[in-house]
Amino acid sequence: MAKVVSFINMKGGVGKTTLSVNIGYTLAKEFGKRVLLIDADPQMNATQYTLHEDLVYEILDDPNKSIFGILDNRTPLPGVLHRDERGSQKFNGIFQITNKFHVIPSNIRLMELNLALSPFKLRKYIKDNVNSSYDIIIIDSPPTISSYTNIALLASQYYIVPMTTDYLSLVGLPILEAYISNLKQEFAIDLTAIGIILNKVDTQLKMYQDVKQKILAKTEWRQILFNNELLERTMIGRAFLQEKINANQQYIIELNNDELKQNIIRITQEFMQKGRI
Repeated sequence: MAKVVSFINMKGGVGKTTLSVNIGYTLAKEFGKRVLLIDADPQMNATQYTLHEDLVYEILDDPNKSIFGILDNRTPLPGVLHRDERGSQKFNGIFQITNKFHVIPSNIRLMELNLALSPFKLRKYIKDNVNSSYDIIIIDSPPTISSYTNIALLASQYYIVPMTTDYLSLVGLPILEAYISNLKQEFAIDLTAIGIILNKVDTQLKMYQDVKQKILAKTEWRQILFNNELLERTMIGRAFLQEKINANQQYIIELNNDELKQNIIRITQEFMQKGRI
């Protein structure tokens, strides 16, 4: 059965999508794990990161080929869901990136849905349809506290907090903790932190040293802080360009940079160790 992990942070620009996509891809490519990445963010960043431009336009034209098709409570449009031999409807919004790395994209039309009406709908879909097909399911959630993050966390057993070493990210940590604690209490769910991953790291900066020391000073944060951190490198950001994506060269282990390749492999290994994957 798959372990379901949400990557979550209320602050934008912390590299949440970069880490969720690249850990997922590295798990599949380097370690042979069966990985499903679910984009739960209507901004569609993970979708645009992983899919060729023509597929992104296809999904924009047909939102039911995305997580929208799972969460929409209205009657599905004709032809979007196909029927299997027993006559039941099947979702056709899973896209294969490699043999073992698959993606359920997002769609901007998620903003039309009242997700508060069915907060466990994604959890039910995972349990009934894909749980046994993957070793790990990663959910990339938006940088907000919202119904989108609710459905992601309610579908998960674990969560990861990517963050940059700036003071706003540090201030946001206890707020995120309180939000997750309230969610666990309200819905009576088990949800465990796998860890905090520092991203866009420049170890020479005083702010990096200050923020890291403040994290290490708090026992519960120190215990889950990853030893491995993702370095700040311009080429990681440039990999998000569409020409790189269309050539399948957007992933960190495909950037032809051994330092960064080993960096993300070590982070992924620590992710496997902490998550017991």
